[in-house]
Amino acid sequence: STLDANGNANLAPYSFFNVVSTQPAMLAFAPVLRGSDGTAKDTLQNLRDTKEAVINVVSEPIVRQMAVTSIQYPPGVDEFTKSGLTPIPSELVKPARVKESPVHFECTLHDIISFGDKGGAGQLVICQVRLIHLADRIFDQKDRIDPHKIDLMGRMGRAFYTRASGDAIHRIYQASNT
Repeated sequence: STLDANGNANLAPYSFFNVVSTQPAMLAFAPVLRGSDGTAKDTLQNLRDTKEAVINVVSEPIVRQMAVTSIQYPPGVDEFTKSGLTPIPSELVKPARVKESPVHFECTLHDIISFGDKGGAGQLVICQVRLIHLADRIFDQKDRIDPHKIDLMGRMGRAFYTRASGDAIHRIYQASNT
């Protein structure tokens, strides 16, 4: 979630983000410029303008609402309203968090590395995590995140998704060969 320069909310899904550092805590994702005309999508432009974002993870109960936010609405259209997801105030940044998401990362922009200026060119966005919110419901008895309770969804491409819980979860223990 981001805000534009006029304070209008924007909510857009990205197929993935990645932790790229833990000290300091940094996350990255890579929006591409529009293939049709090489312009920046709302999230990228908003980050350039306001330097703040919230990364909200997607769990199975909200995956269909997340898909609604992927529709290319005109700038200024509030995807929270379109999707029925609930905005809640953040503590350190201005963009709202998604109430229904089990994890929120309040972030400030660290850097944008451009890989070109033509349509389809990636723009690597690196955000510094300022605050993490974790829902109580995702923890097990040992206060560790339970993959079945967090019930994350992953996009595989186009309209294909995978659910990271149930039989898809496997434990693989590290063992020494010596």
